[in-house]
Amino acid sequence: MKISKTDRKLIMNLQKDGSLSFSDLAASIGISAKTVAKRMERLLASKVISIRAQPNPYKLGLSASALIALKIDPSKIERICEILAENFYVNLVQTVFGRMDILAIVYFPNLEMLHDFINNELYTLDGVTQIEFYFIKEVHKRYERFFKKELFADVQSKLKGTDMFLVKELANNGRANPNELAEKAGIHVSTVYRRVEALLKGNFIKISAVPNPSRLIPYSANAYITLDVRPSEVDNVCASLYHYPEVHFIMTMNNRSGIIVCVHCRDTDALYQFIKNHIANLNGLSAIETFIRAMVRKTYYGWLMEMPDA
Repeated sequence: MKISKTDRKLIMNLQKDGSLSFSDLAASIGISAKTVAKRMERLLASKVISIRAQPNPYKLGLSASALIALKIDPSKIERICEILAENFYVNLVQTVFGRMDILAIVYFPNLEMLHDFINNELYTLDGVTQIEFYFIKEVHKRYERFFKKELFADVQSKLKGTDMFLVKELANNGRANPNELAEKAGIHVSTVYRRVEALLKGNFIKISAVPNPSRLIPYSANAYITLDVRPSEVDNVCASLYHYPEVHFIMTMNNRSGIIVCVHCRDTDALYQFIKNHIANLNGLSAIETFIRAMVRKTYYGWLMEMPDA
């Protein structure tokens, strides 16, 4: 769909705070609240953006994470995407072109829960023919755009069951109706307001618009790239890639000497040029594998982008 300059301004404001009222958004953009409501409805219905509570993995103690690549029976891809997307601890689900069919990023409070998910859920999915795991050692670029990095905390000592219920509900819809949340949780609506405010002030979540690169024409070529790198050069490679605006996130892996990089580009030619000019000649690089993004089916975290005018 065509994104106007007003849409871009609206998206940029919602990236800063996805809970802003229609009147506050209208005042900052210079249009009516009614127009804001109509444009937001169109952007959400077209899946150009979603508005979600982005969980803070550091504050919530989500220390066990992995990128999982799945080869799927073609007739089962849609259903498996739906199953994965329903799980709160699955951060991202997207289909890809390449050797595998689905990439998912998961993050759990501990390794026991992660291994239980792998053994008792992934391996039992009908239609999965191959699974590969990249256990994440460190996130070098992603969450720090949203949250301050800190030691992993014991979420149970800080949050009540109702708090986690609200985190999970708002992760699906950051603008969920407080009255409906109160009814689901069996609490008073004033308690919902109070606890959500505490979650935001405590930096447990951030409510923000998450742009969908599958729907944004200026970012029509996106890829996950795995890099096998000489161990002594891993930190240098991460540092050299960090400041490129095309690089959405960088992760290092535990179970192999390598790096996972997500790149957003305007088109396939720009993606090719970026790989050729900025990745292929990195020191210590021994192998590259590229997974081209097809469709994003779920994501909690977008990227803080400046929407281009063109």
